Amino acid sequence: MASQEKIKLVLLACGSFNPITNMHLRMFELARDHLEDTGRYKVVKGIISPVGDGYKKKGLIEACHRLEMARLATESSEWITVDDWESQQPEWVETAKVVRHHHAVLSSENSSNGDNVDTGKYRKRRKMEKKSPSCMNPKAGIGLYTRKIALKLKQRKVIEQLGDRYVVKTLSTVKNYTFSFRVNEEFQEFTKGLDDRHCKSAVSWEGNKLVCVQKGEKKNRGWAHWIEDDKLHLELHCEDQVCKQVFKRVI
Repeated sequence: MASQEKIKLVLLACGSFNPITNMHLRMFELARDHLEDTGRYKVVKGIISPVGDGYKKKGLIEACHRLEMARLATESSEWITVDDWESQQPEWVETAKVVRHHHAVLSSENSSNGDNVDTGKYRKRRKMEKKSPSCMNPKAGIGLYTRKIALKLKQRKVIEQLGDRYVVKTLSTVKNYTFSFRVNEEFQEFTKGLDDRHCKSAVSWEGNKLVCVQKGEKKNRGWAHWIEDDKLHLELHCEDQVCKQVFKRVI
């Protein structure tokens, strides 16, 4: 008697993922194991679909941050992916409509690529290429997902003076970076969470600008802070790359 062909399944999880946790991923594994243990099913893909900002749940961080955290959490998975369609909708979308959307997408992929195509790997690879930012040069030494997050983050900058020491804090919903220094005094700096490099840094006043020179693996590296028109300006440079940011005062 010929063995019955297994039914291919795609697992879909909708939710806030605020933030994503290990148990969210474990949930996919448990569901896949249970279904495949029946001998009737073959799970070919898992989809994480974070809800959009229109859900208006108290304490819900912006969808762009939740998406990037989910992508970071699943980057090593060969079958679980993150889809941004639901999160990009201006209003909250019922789960049934999200299911219908993915059913239509998967049906279209299967019809155009054939039943033997591993849609999980194919779609994930295509999404990676589509989402890869072009305005930040990978030669700067910053990883792909860090660059993706940096393009979307809303940061807060706090500069405090404690006696002769300055403390600079860069705060966001994903990562915080803090360092302190004395003017005209060289110090060892580790850019943890940024490009994770060790360098010798020195900050000095040049007119109305705080200017930092960072000596290390990368040449012509440093930054400058200054206030103009009640706004804090930041210019970072590394080799031939320059990044400019402007912060508005928050009272």
